[in-house]
Amino acid sequence: MSAIETVRDRYRTFDDGRYAPLVKGVALFGLLAALPTLIEIDVAGMELAATLSLRMLILTVIYAYTAQAWNIMSGYTGQFSFGHAAFFGVGAYATQALVVDFAVNPWVGMLVGGVLAAGYGLVIGALSFRFNLQGHYFALATLAFAELLRFVVTNMSELHGANGYFKPFPRDYGAEYGLAAFQFQSDLPYYYLIVGFLLVVTLVSWLIKNSWVGLYFFAIREDERAAASVGVPSFRYKLIGVAVSAFFTALGGAYWSMYFNTIRPDTVFALFKNVELLLPAVVGGPGTLLGPIVGSFIVTPVSEVARTTFSDINGLDRIIYGAFLVAIVIYSPRGVVSWPSQARALWERVRDDEEVSE
Repeated sequence: MSAIETVRDRYRTFDDGRYAPLVKGVALFGLLAALPTLIEIDVAGMELAATLSLRMLILTVIYAYTAQAWNIMSGYTGQFSFGHAAFFGVGAYATQALVVDFAVNPWVGMLVGGVLAAGYGLVIGALSFRFNLQGHYFALATLAFAELLRFVVTNMSELHGANGYFKPFPRDYGAEYGLAAFQFQSDLPYYYLIVGFLLVVTLVSWLIKNSWVGLYFFAIREDERAAASVGVPSFRYKLIGVAVSAFFTALGGAYWSMYFNTIRPDTVFALFKNVELLLPAVVGGPGTLLGPIVGSFIVTPVSEVARTTFSDINGLDRIIYGAFLVAIVIYSPRGVVSWPSQARALWERVRDDEEVSE
């Protein structure tokens, strides 16, 4: 059996089981759509608490989105990136620069940022893969490129240096509040907008996973040499994974810049931002469709609650991030979404042992 056939059988790419995650996804997105209403019920009469809860939801979905984008490259092809803050920051800065300095529509700026990030990703990938960097070496290479970009942006006066950008009001660049201006007077439209972003990137992930592209991705991840021996152009498909992942990550950075109003190199290009972008996928289950979403709803709220509750303890949220990462890597490398199947397997083994003992 060839490497392609092995991977196809393992991931059930072309059988009826491919629709099971899609059905679960529909249910999950239905729950996401209802969450703002559930929050209002839970905190009726507490306007401040409702606002904070909705803002936390937005932050959680942002990281679910960026983790899903990271997963396309690192989860599917196995090329572990520790430098996705570069693509996130490119999207944020391209959008802000075009909006603030040139009065360009934010949606246009977002697409430009996505294309620029994809191009930068192709440069990183071409150089890294040409020198056959894999595993930890590739991860360090992506981190080095991200840090290089942070240094360049910090020292560019044309991009406002270390001060970064502050988004103006819509009237300052000839637009009104609304979807076209990417500017709203409450958090609720922002929430549904990022849920829409998450839906799009999840559908793209599902389409990739259930196509020949996804089949090649998984073959490369499982055994790149074996895949190449049966004709898989691994260099080309790894570049495709990098470009698609970088493009969608940049859109997340653009959304971040328009929602939080201000960006600086030490926030969007921060070293720890790389961890924030990938950790939900690692915790939830790398290479799975719903793992990044599940992981974000575990990691982000816990970290945010710890950060606000123990604000006098500087860096506690980062300690929690690190603890999550270490625990998952050691005890559950397949992520949280694998727990039900592991529990079923354990139960079946126990039941079989009982039957044998009888």
